[in-house]
Amino acid sequence: MDDRCKQNEKTGNLVIVGTGILTPAHLSQESIAHIKSADIVHALVPDPLGFSTIQKLNDNIKNLDELYYKPQDTVNGSNRIDGYNKMVESIMSDVRDGLNVCAVFYGHPGVFVNPSHASIKQARSEGFEAKMLPSISAEDCLFADLGVDPGYMGCQAYEATQFMFYKHSINIHSALVLWQIGAAGDESMQKFNPAKNGLAMLKDRMLEWYPENHEVILYEATTLPIIEPRTEKILLANLTSVSVKTITTMYIPPVSKPELNLEFCKKWGVDTQELISCSA
Repeated sequence: MDDRCKQNEKTGNLVIVGTGILTPAHLSQESIAHIKSADIVHALVPDPLGFSTIQKLNDNIKNLDELYYKPQDTVNGSNRIDGYNKMVESIMSDVRDGLNVCAVFYGHPGVFVNPSHASIKQARSEGFEAKMLPSISAEDCLFADLGVDPGYMGCQAYEATQFMFYKHSINIHSALVLWQIGAAGDESMQKFNPAKNGLAMLKDRMLEWYPENHEVILYEATTLPIIEPRTEKILLANLTSVSVKTITTMYIPPVSKPELNLEFCKKWGVDTQELISCSA
């Protein structure tokens, strides 16, 4: 029996991990162990330092960046979804060959990472073992860098384009996080910058709830220890004149505290004075 047949006798499996935002500092010990022990590693890690770190842990590696959609050509399809589908097929090909596969994605592998979820779903549907490990996301970094607590009056989060084009009900007494404003208004999934009127559309949509003089924060997590995170405060009125990147996030603080539901509190004997003092 040749080596190929022996290999195919193995039960393929898939573990998906993330590098966190600051590679290699954010790599968990659990993720490192799976990368080291994998028969093959598929990696989508955009920064050279991060990719080099993965290579040092396991040199049998496939660079998924080669399958990423590029607007200047059609090698990897007509939009980002086509590129993601190629990544899934690359990962699943090795799983089907009976290999112990580890797929590594930048940031948290379950947050804004289409091929990670698609690969897990496909692998499980074909009867393979598949799991995802948690990692540090840009949202985790945002809470730390901005000093905000999502447990205080709650937190809402939406992808910017989806937020604009669908009928969402926003609670202005709770924090709001809008992801990927650097591609706002691009329904084609072909751009890596806002659509022609992307920021204007986003501003127009936000003015349905927030006043023009409401202060918001443009946030970009640091990817290198020597670089400070972007925490730029602007007025909503000035949104159309700012510079944004694909990684830019917008944090919108609450307009005010929510009003106490006195009728409900009275019905259940709640001490509202305690609530007021705790939220001060």
